[in-house]
This record gives sequence, structure tokens and C-alpha cells, in this order.
Amino acid sequence: MPPSPKLAQSQVAYDPAASQTGDRGVASYGWFIAGVGTWFTAAGMQGVLFSWLVVGELHAKAEWVGVAQSAMMVPSVLLILLGGAVADRHDRRTLLIILHLIATLFSIGLVTAVVSANLSLPVLLIYALGMGSVQAFVMPARDALLSEVAGPNLMRAVTGLTLAQWGTQALGALIAGTARWVGTVPALCLHALMLLSGVPTLGKLSPAPPRSGVARRQLRLADIAEGIREVRRSPVLPPIFLLVTAVGILFIGPFLVVFPILVRDYYGGGVGQLALLNMAFPVGTILASLVLLWRGRMHRKGMAQLLALLFGAGCLGLIALGLPLWGTLAAVCAWGVGAAIFTNAGRTVFQEQAPPSHRARVLSVYMLGFMGAAGLIGAPLSGVLVERVGPLATCAAASGMMIVVVACAFLFTGVARVE
Repeated sequence: MPPSPKLAQSQVAYDPAASQTGDRGVASYGWFIAGVGTWFTAAGMQGVLFSWLVVGELHAKAEWVGVAQSAMMVPSVLLILLGGAVADRHDRRTLLIILHLIATLFSIGLVTAVVSANLSLPVLLIYALGMGSVQAFVMPARDALLSEVAGPNLMRAVTGLTLAQWGTQALGALIAGTARWVGTVPALCLHALMLLSGVPTLGKLSPAPPRSGVARRQLRLADIAEGIREVRRSPVLPPIFLLVTAVGILFIGPFLVVFPILVRDYYGGGVGQLALLNMAFPVGTILASLVLLWRGRMHRKGMAQLLALLFGAGCLGLIALGLPLWGTLAAVCAWGVGAAIFTNAGRTVFQEQAPPSHRARVLSVYMLGFMGAAGLIGAPLSGVLVERVGPLATCAAASGMMIVVVACAFLFTGVARVE
């Protein structure tokens, strides 16, 4: 009989002694967080500017908004497992520096298209596919590098990462909102500079080579799939992965597709209002992460995830009522509170359960659930539903389906017992 999820928690693979300690460890974690900040500030800007280029500049229909957002995430399905295998075989610091440089080139290409009046939906799709491919390699390398600089309290390190991620993402959305005054081109130029600024920041970190001898062996297809096998073997991770997949379909997809349409068609707003909505979610996440950072620990992580999803479904249901803009902003902010609990708990469990030699590959499976499900199913499905029944009804449908998912997870899996 396989061990219960609760018992399996004692068999964690995370080794605090392997992380850098002392003043050097604190400095390394600080530079790591600074590097994360540059990436997610740019991501926050991109979330607003890319969406507005699609709905505001090109006036695309809802289906094409879904297609454009999918193009940003579909590479995660195709490449993120490869990204995890590459991160387990190479120096993660060097890999992240190279990826920042490649992303900067894509950003410069988008600026060039806008300046030369060659912006079109195909150009945006090419940009989205390129940036999505880069993201597929960044995510596992970054999350695996976290364990190298985390120190003895992994939960606190994960929460600090989440805080930096959403805090800088909110900052990026705020900066992107200034495009209504300074123009789109200066905002896009700043996006490229922000990506480039991550290079010297990450250069302050010590090299992070792979710990096992796998780097000396040629990359094989079996190495790429090993992360999936590790997750399947775990008594803890499969139900959490299913919840993450549900979030990608029912939460992330609607967030990316419905909100730009809601701002344009329901509230009659522009890039400034879209920036406010994109900021509201991180604000809630920041507040909850600060509380978690102060507490330092979280018990019954599985039950916390289920309750967080129910809370998020309730917030999405409130949005479906057709609230005024300030009410939607408040609901989205509250939704971010639940997201912080869900994300910090899930990330910590995956970090704890992943063997050091397979950590990037296991974490790539975690991100596959988010981005892959959102790109393949969530965003296209949301685009179709918005076109057929409208943005508010789409929010209501996603809310109801998430409640069903949580009920099934509680009744038929052991996720509620995960400590």
C-alpha cells in the first residue's frame, strides 16, 4: 500500500544544508530576488501592453484575443519539460542570463514593428510564440535555482519569491498604464530595458551547475519525461498537479481573455483601466504573501489550497454579477489573496518533494499545469465563450466549474491531508 500523503511529507527531498548559508546565502537570495524582479516587472508591463495591442490597437474579436493569449502559453506545453531537462543539466545562472538576452531581442523586435507601422496580428503571434518559448526555459531554471539560495526555511523563501513576483508584476502593470500619456513606443522600449537589466543582476550570483553527473550524458527523450514519472510516483503530487491544471483552465484562461474584453466592451475603458485590473490581483497576492512571510510556516497545505480555490471561485462569481469597476477591482484584489495561499502552498510542496537531481524537471511539470492548460484549453475556451455568451456569463461558468473541481478533489483524493 502506498504511503498516505501525510506520511509522505516526512520523506522530503529538499536539503537545507545544500543551500548557501550565512551572509553569502542572504546576499545570493537578495540578488536572486532582484533578478526575479526585473523579469516580472517586464512581465507585468507585457501583460498590459500586449493585451492592449490586441484589443485596443488591432481591435481583434474575442476569439482572436484567446488565440493571441494562447500563443504566449502554448510553447509551455511543447517546451517546458525540455526546459526542465536543460536546467537540470546546465548552470542555471548562465542559462537565465542567456534567456534574458533573447527575451530582450524579441522585445526590441516588437518595438521595431510598432515604430515602422508594421504591427499586425501575425506579428503579435510571432512575438507571443517567441516569448512563450523563452518563458518555458526560464520558469524551471528560476524555480530550481531558488532551492540553491533558499536557506533553511524553504516556505519563507518561496513566499519571498511569490511576493517579489507579484509585487514587481503590479509595478510593471502600473508602469505600462502610463502608455496612455507617454505613448506605446516609449513603454515598449522600457519593457526591453527592464529585461536587459536582469543580466547584470543575475551575474552577481554564484554559478549553479547541476549536482548530478547527468550533465555529462547526452540529453535523451527519457530525460525530458523523467519529471512526469517523478510526479506520478509521488503519493502527494498528482492531486496537486490536477488542481494546478484546473487553475490554468478555469482561472488563468478567463483572467487573460475576459478582462481585456470586459474593460473594452463592458466598462468602455482603455489601457489605464486594464492596468488597474492587472494591478489589483497582485496587490491581493502581495498582502497575503506578507502575512505568510511573517508567519513563516503553513500547516495543512492541501486543505489551504482547496479553501483558496473556493474563495477564488467566489470572487469570480461576484465579478459575474456585473459589478461597477471599483467592485470588480475589489473582487480581483480578494481573488489575489486566495491565489497567494494556493501558489505558495503548491510551490513549497513541489520543491520539498522533488529530488535534487530532478528538481527542475519536476517543477517544470508544476508549471506545465498552469501555463499549458491555460494556453491549450483555458484561453481558447474563454475566447469562444465570451463571443457566444459574453464576459460575465463566462466568469460565472468558470466559477461554478471550479467549485465542482474542488468538491471532487476533497471527496475523491487525499489532497486535503497533505501537510
